[in-house]
Amino acid sequence: MWADFTFLDFVGVVGSLMICTAYLAVSLRRVDPEGFPYHIANAAGAILLLISLYFRPNPGAIVIEVLWLAIAGFGIARAVRKHL
Repeated sequence: MWADFTFLDFVGVVGSLMICTAYLAVSLRRVDPEGFPYHIANAAGAILLLISLYFRPNPGAIVIEVLWLAIAGFGIARAVRKHL
């Protein structure tokens, strides 16, 4: 496994860690689940994972990350409207 680990795999791991860290921060009540930072972290994590998946496709993972990105986009739009 580690012999095949590439920079793009690292990008995907960073994306996963961003999403998990955001979720942990919400669970610990350190971040507002309706706030802009939470949704940005989720969107950025999903984008990094999608970049990784572009080079090593996995259809199931691609679907979940596209949905995750869409949900984060919805959350970002709501957070922006809330602060206008």
